[in-house]
Amino acid sequence: MGKYFYTDGKEKYGPYSIEELRIQPISRTTKVWCYGMDKWTELSQVAELSNVLNSIPPEINTTPSIGKESSAVEPKTEAEPIHKVEPKTQPSKEIKKSSTFSKWVIAIIVVIIISLFGYAVIQNQSEVNQYNEIVANSYDSDEDFDIYVQKFYRDLEFYGIFPKKPKVQIIKFSKLDQLDNTTHIHGLSFGSGDDDRIEIYINPSTWKQFNKPMRYFLMYHELAHDVLNLDDLEPKSWNEGKLMYPAISSYENKNMDDFIESAHALFEEQSE
Repeated sequence: MGKYFYTDGKEKYGPYSIEELRIQPISRTTKVWCYGMDKWTELSQVAELSNVLNSIPPEINTTPSIGKESSAVEPKTEAEPIHKVEPKTQPSKEIKKSSTFSKWVIAIIVVIIISLFGYAVIQNQSEVNQYNEIVANSYDSDEDFDIYVQKFYRDLEFYGIFPKKPKVQIIKFSKLDQLDNTTHIHGLSFGSGDDDRIEIYINPSTWKQFNKPMRYFLMYHELAHDVLNLDDLEPKSWNEGKLMYPAISSYENKNMDDFIESAHALFEEQSE
């Protein structure tokens, strides 16, 4: 009985007896050789090694069948389109709706801004036109309006109020009865907010009708606009009798004491 060599295709191992060959890491296709053989031969082709061959278990076929491959692939091809289509189509619709809504909101805001701006321009132009009309119809008179101005400043100083005396002082008559959209036709002042200007226009028809206390009410009322930058009070009953009450024509029953009390109440309030 000869001894055999075997090879793994790269190296050769041996020699081994038949009994030793049983325990080597060989298979049915392993090539063996011993003295007297012409070439390397598969173990299964050597009759003398049949006992060794019988001790080697057959190889396990691990190649998957075609049926199994197709069944493994099918679930992927069915599920894949569901996961791809669903996340892409829904956000696209939501983004489109959101974009359309945003455009509408922006358009509405732009329209509102343009409308407000247009209204402001028209309103401002209307005020400019009214002012130009008043100035065009204004005229000087023999009435000494400066008497009221000087007394107004003396009263302010008595209460510790020392406003800046303006460089420009314009007090004239102007026909205000023909003006449209006016709620205050006894007199109008345009120097409010400008410390360098007193500009007052008195309605001559009103001036003729007013008695002395009412004239003082009117002049102090307009001077308070320009010098103290005060606004008219609301024409409510609880404001009647106060200096900044706009409906001075209702003061025909007031006397000088009423005027002095009203003026001093305002100055005392401003000095606090």
